[in-house]
Amino acid sequence: MANARAHLHLNYSRRGFLGAVAAAKVVKPARAQTGASGQPIVCRVIDRDSGRPVPARVRLVDEHSNEVVPLGHVPALAEDAQEGDVRFQGRRYSYVDGEFRVDPRRLPLQYQVLKGYEYGIAGGELSAALIRDGMFTIPLSRWSAVADGGWYSGDIHIHHIAPKTCRLEMDAEDLNVANILTSDFTRDRAEFEGRLNAYSSGKSLIYVNQEFRSDHFGHMCLLNLKQLIEPVATRQPDAYPLHAQVCDRVHAQGGYVSWAHFPSMPALESPLDVALEKLDGLEILCVLEPRELPVFVRKQVPEMGANSGLRMWYRYLNCGFRLAATAGTDKMTTFVTVGANRVYANVDGDFNYENWVYALKRGRTFVSNNPIMTFTVNGREPGAHLALAAGKDRALEILARAESQLPYDKLEIVRNGEVIASASPSGPRHTAEIRLEYPLRGSCWIAARAMEDLGRYPAVNFSEIHRSEGTLFSSLYGTRRPENVFAHTSPVYATVDGKPIRSWDDAQYYVGYMQHAIDWLKAEARFASAEDRKSSIAAFEHAKAVYQQRAREGR
Repeated sequence: MANARAHLHLNYSRRGFLGAVAAAKVVKPARAQTGASGQPIVCRVIDRDSGRPVPARVRLVDEHSNEVVPLGHVPALAEDAQEGDVRFQGRRYSYVDGEFRVDPRRLPLQYQVLKGYEYGIAGGELSAALIRDGMFTIPLSRWSAVADGGWYSGDIHIHHIAPKTCRLEMDAEDLNVANILTSDFTRDRAEFEGRLNAYSSGKSLIYVNQEFRSDHFGHMCLLNLKQLIEPVATRQPDAYPLHAQVCDRVHAQGGYVSWAHFPSMPALESPLDVALEKLDGLEILCVLEPRELPVFVRKQVPEMGANSGLRMWYRYLNCGFRLAATAGTDKMTTFVTVGANRVYANVDGDFNYENWVYALKRGRTFVSNNPIMTFTVNGREPGAHLALAAGKDRALEILARAESQLPYDKLEIVRNGEVIASASPSGPRHTAEIRLEYPLRGSCWIAARAMEDLGRYPAVNFSEIHRSEGTLFSSLYGTRRPENVFAHTSPVYATVDGKPIRSWDDAQYYVGYMQHAIDWLKAEARFASAEDRKSSIAAFEHAKAVYQQRAREGR
């Protein structure tokens, strides 16, 4: 661990980003802040443009490297705390609603204030010489105008948090939509109303929805529900009914289905639900770095070594399935911040929950844990379909741009899973841009991604949960496992002369996947009746035939 810590601090120092606050080691717990003489110092966090107080997340460290919390906040967080202030990678952050107070005897303090991905991170010293009339003001500057283009951020996968608490935290993290998911392991079923929660207002929307789970088949995030899908209180014990039937019940009430934490748990049934076109999206950014190997149910995924969650998504797209990228945190404890992984959806018309979900359904999304992306092909944004005629001079006009608070290594254009262009970021906002005329040689999907190199933190085990050491990103925005800086758009789809996107290799992979699942159903799965077993196996055989057909079309 000592080597890991040294490597981590070296990287942070080399990048010159965190400064004294984030690099400070906590050598002992903060002292209780009671009985202070004199009046507390009132600290206000404001939006620089409007001058109005704004919710934010604050970290304070004294001159002896002790963490200090604002007055009124508990000095220490319980290990099993599920909501409230957060603590991760050895760092404590406090949520404040535009204002907080500190004991003047604790000065001077180093402070760090964060508010999502579109405000610059503020840091500096709070000292007696800077106090005016008992007040200290910390201005935050929004540098991104992505909302002006109709892009609104959301976390589709949150647990164990009361809506009232969620409202403060999502506002402090500059998140527009929070989906709290009741499930078999939560105790908040009574919070479900089938409509927006009462703590919603303006551009901060909260909806209590549902996660539907099976140990072997996988997990799904069900959004925009009017009624819960049974069973809720217990996990489905048998391998029947299938998730596909759950998807039908969700869609019948106007709901949305995204496969939960896809990189860590593709599970048995996701290829079936994709083949039957039951899924609206995949949670590409959630729980695990998308380029790492899945950490759950590994025995259920064939050829593990060649299949990260990102690669498996690309395989689906190469088979001609249109699956939007979504994102969520799977937040369950105070080790994770709301919206650390988020999906931006491009909303037409008024911003409301229905329109936001509709944008998800149309694939007008990008996922991110920091970079803000713009991407067009022939002027069309993610989710668009271009129907084109063949021609030897036919070319696609591609534009991609990424800006980020945190450093990343490259912006890339991806066609059918292969990188066709790359650019390195520069400047204070780590900006990269690609303008490309690409010769169109056949039907394809095209997307953009911005990423840190996987080798940036060689001492980090990305499959280990709630680490005390990790990555630069995870030290500032808590996640269940360490993550690199990552963003990815949903694709733009281009078909030439009506020919679908197909890949023999990728379709054949899912033929094998389906056979792998069928073998498990026959040998190990639990069923209530022989008829249920027969029905489940028949559904998987049908999905296998879909992939076999697409393989033939891809020759």
